[in-house]
Amino acid sequence: MSRSSSPAARKSLGQHFLLDQSILDRIAHAVGAADDELVIEIGPGTGQLTAALAERYRHILALEVDERMVRHCRNRFRGIEHVQIIQADARDADIGEMVSGYAGYRVAGNLPYFAANPIIRRFLEHPPQPRDMVVMVQREVAEEIAAPPGAYSLLSIGIQVYAAAEVLFTVPPEAFDPPPKVVSAVVRITPRHQPLVPAEDIDAFFTLVSRTFKNPRKQLRNALDRSTMVPEGTAREVLEAVGIDPTLRPERLTIDDWRRLLQVTRTTDD
Repeated sequence: MSRSSSPAARKSLGQHFLLDQSILDRIAHAVGAADDELVIEIGPGTGQLTAALAERYRHILALEVDERMVRHCRNRFRGIEHVQIIQADARDADIGEMVSGYAGYRVAGNLPYFAANPIIRRFLEHPPQPRDMVVMVQREVAEEIAAPPGAYSLLSIGIQVYAAAEVLFTVPPEAFDPPPKVVSAVVRITPRHQPLVPAEDIDAFFTLVSRTFKNPRKQLRNALDRSTMVPEGTAREVLEAVGIDPTLRPERLTIDDWRRLLQVTRTTDD
């Protein structure tokens, strides 16, 4: 089907259609699904990546929120039985129902920049988890997701509690139609066998981290004091109790540091 017959991208949905065949092939190759696994594609758009995936894998389920693109892809892949196109929002789709009957599943896609974080978190936080996710996001977001200890953001911690991440390669704006104003990157996100934070501590853990990161450029003693997670004026004492330098910034803490800090803040509350 020619590009001229494809629906136009909608700016309101953050649509930028990847057209570079070599990059489409690299993404599809990186997915690496087994014959008994399902590949869930997020946001197929005009179906370019869908086609590359369909050439390699036996079970493709594409989730698309835009009704125009759903109609287009259903027409494009009519008669190709191993490709399903479903109108759904990946941020609230029923994952368990979609993957029922498969040995496992993997996620691929060119994620809209504004929805990338909630989509990724949805698949990591709601079982069953994928074997991995190979997704394209804004380069700066990919670098945050895969940041090493010492350069964490709230996003880094939110992903890495549940998964390991690595940036695979970057994608220039000219690979898309229309070209975005930023460079993109493909990142692989591989869920851990168990999250780094126990389920019973997750809510309290992220409350502590998010409140402290409200003041990310301040020293920890000041950021923690402002977080309301410890009695006013006690932040230095609390940090020193778990061996954390009070003059560090929040980005310097490891996930294990945050876990230890959580335990001592609970003791302080008691």
